[in-house]
Formats: sequence, C-alpha cells, structure tokens
Amino acid sequence: MKTLKLLFCGGLVSLLGCAGSNSAAKHSVNADDIRARASHAYDEMEPAQTASSQKANVQASASQAVSPVSAEPQVPLSDLLQTYACPNADDLRGMGIAADANAALVIAQKEISAKIQSVVIAQTEQTRQANVDASGNETLSSSFEAKTQVITRLQNAQDAKPIVTLTQSGKYGVIACMQRADAARPFVKEAALMQDSVTLALKTFEEQKHPIVKNNAFKTAREIYVRTLAVEDVLHGLGVDVGRDVKVAFDSAQQKYNDFRSQYAFYYQDENGADATASQRRLVFERISAKYPVRNATCSNGLLLKLSVSPVECIEKSLGLSCTTTLTLDGSNCNGESYFSINAKVKGNGRYDKNEAIERMDQSISNGDWFNDWANELNKWRLE
Repeated sequence: MKTLKLLFCGGLVSLLGCAGSNSAAKHSVNADDIRARASHAYDEMEPAQTASSQKANVQASASQAVSPVSAEPQVPLSDLLQTYACPNADDLRGMGIAADANAALVIAQKEISAKIQSVVIAQTEQTRQANVDASGNETLSSSFEAKTQVITRLQNAQDAKPIVTLTQSGKYGVIACMQRADAARPFVKEAALMQDSVTLALKTFEEQKHPIVKNNAFKTAREIYVRTLAVEDVLHGLGVDVGRDVKVAFDSAQQKYNDFRSQYAFYYQDENGADATASQRRLVFERISAKYPVRNATCSNGLLLKLSVSPVECIEKSLGLSCTTTLTLDGSNCNGESYFSINAKVKGNGRYDKNEAIERMDQSISNGDWFNDWANELNKWRLE
C-alpha cells in the first residue's frame, strides 16, 4: 500500500510526502529546500567552459547538489526521480542513474544535450536554405548537416546543475536542470561572431575587383551565413530571438553576385590580323574554345585573353629540319590590368623539308601536352 501511495503522488505533494506514508515522509526532501538549492546552483552558473575543463566542471557541479538522500528500495529509483521537477516549467531537465553521483550527473547532462539536439533536428525539418549554384540557378538544399555540426561544437549541457541526488541499493540517481537562457548562451555568442564574419566577407566581395578574390569572398560569406541561420534556428528553438542583422545585407549581395556571375566570361582579342602566324593563332584559339566558353567580342566583365605567337624558326639538324614557335597567353581584366602570362614552346621535325616540319609543329599545337599547363591556369578563372 505504501508503494501505491508513492507512485500516485505527484507534483508538490510528491516532494512533501504522501499523507499516511511515514516511510516516504521520512526519506523525502523538503520542496522549499530543493528550490532554494536549485536556485543557488543557477546563481552560480558560469559561461560555457572549454572541453578541457568539462571533467572539473562535472565534479564541481556534483558537489553543489543536495547531499544524497536514501530512497525506499520498494519503489524503483527511476520512478522516485520522476517526481522531482525543475524550478522553472520550461527548464531543460535530465535524469541519470549510475554507480556513483558524478557518473549519474554526466548521464543527466547527456540527456539534456540530447534534448538540445532534438531542437536542431526539429528546426531543420522546418527550414530549407535557399542557395544559388555557380550558374546562377536557384536550388533548394537542406542545411541539416550545417546545423548538426554547429550543435555538436556548441552544446554546453555540462553546465546543467544537479538539483537532487538520491541513493538506493548502491545506485545514485541525479536530476539536473538547465535554464534555456543558459543553454542558449554559447549560441548567442557564436551567432554574433558569425554575423561579424559574414559582414567582413561581404565587404571584401563589394570592394574587390579581382574576380577570383571577389568570387571566393562571396562563397565564404554564403557558407558562414548558412551556419549563422543554423545557430539562429537553434536559438529560436530555445526561445531566444536574435535579430538577423546581416539578412538584408546578404540578400543585397546575393543579387549583386548573381549579376556579376551572369556577366562574367572569357573574352578573346586578336590584334595581329592576318600575319604569318595567323594559322597557328587560329589553332590555339580553337583549342582554348573547345574547353572553355570564350566570347570573341568586346570585353565587358571577365577575363580578357590575348594571344601572341612568335615567328616560326627552322634550323637544320642531322636528321632533317626542326621548326619551333613560342605561344604566349596573357590574361587581364577588361581594363588591361595583368593577371597572368603563360607560354609554351612548340616544335616539329621534318626529315624532308620545311613544310613537313611546320605541319608537325601545327599538329603539336593542336594536340600537344603543353596545353595541360595552360588549362591548370585557366581553370582557376572559371569561378566554379
């Protein structure tokens, strides 16, 4: 009968003991005392500590709990722990049972961590992040991965404080509580830092003229912005509202980036006309345009390519003639500011005459390995 009375008691009554149960009253903890001790634990909560201090933090937290109270063996320890509530209705609550008080506290804190983790998952299922791919096409992708990485790195459930410790048959049971504002503290700090990082990356994007630096700056801003949204969603789930100060700036930069990417292109300029190296220049241009989209037009926004081919030189060798030419490709912006200059020496051998040597040289221009080095440089400017 005593057992039934214990199980059916709840709320404040369970803290004070059931009427008619002397045994339960004997081993129960005074409700006012628990509230006072829990409030004291909350008052002593400090900012989130580093991973290296978590063990010391757990031990210190355990020492702040009420002294272990012996519990009736007739009622399971887990059932007794369920009767203890946190001081605030919306506190995050965890329960742990282990062979010692410290281990039980760690389990209770991990349960709180799991509850914070569930906030991330719930928010993730409701949120999809708009994104724009390299071609300027809008796509939709889940930010779940970013969110889970954020929560793993930022959760501070080790700061949850024990409010009661019970002992029964060599086992210890702990109830730990954490105010949502305290759980949110590291996320608030991280959100502010990431907003500053987004602002800095967007400023670099706005001010830079170099296309690679400009492109990378916006990609960096976008990656951090997605993580910022993830943290803010966690805060929203914890009941903390943070102003999205960078949203307007990011949306504006996104439109400018779309315009920048839509106008960016490779432009080819041939200033030499129909001179003696025209056929070699044509072969080089065909090879470049086969791999990269190149506009043969006036440069407006992008990479301007200028090609020069040295006059063909042929010399006699023991096995015939050898003809060589040097190919030079200069890359600049549309105003002529130089970005790079690459070259390649191409040759062809002929056993019989000069025409045979030049023909083989032209074949090397069309399919020689020299173009691999050029491709390595040009690939950098595709702005993927």
